[in-house]
Amino acid sequence: MQDFCVADPASPAKVNGLACKDPKSVSAEDFYFSGLHLAGNTSNTFGSKVTAVNVAQVPGLNTLGISLARLDYTPWGINPPHTHPRATEILSP
Repeated sequence: MQDFCVADPASPAKVNGLACKDPKSVSAEDFYFSGLHLAGNTSNTFGSKVTAVNVAQVPGLNTLGISLARLDYTPWGINPPHTHPRATEILSP
């Protein structure tokens, strides 16, 4: 049993997800992301920008099945139809 499994993207181990970092080398930065306060560039065809935050940005999310995102829209901007295989998406205004 383990309390956390911070991702180690440099590990050569092949597992479902990413291998765990040695707990002795885990730091606060493994659980932090700065950037959700910044508006995304919406000057594109859809008039929207998604800023995704997942294990690639926050290694401490590894094995938790959690990710989050910031969506920025222009007036009449859209979030184009898309899918998330093996995942669920909940949006709140």
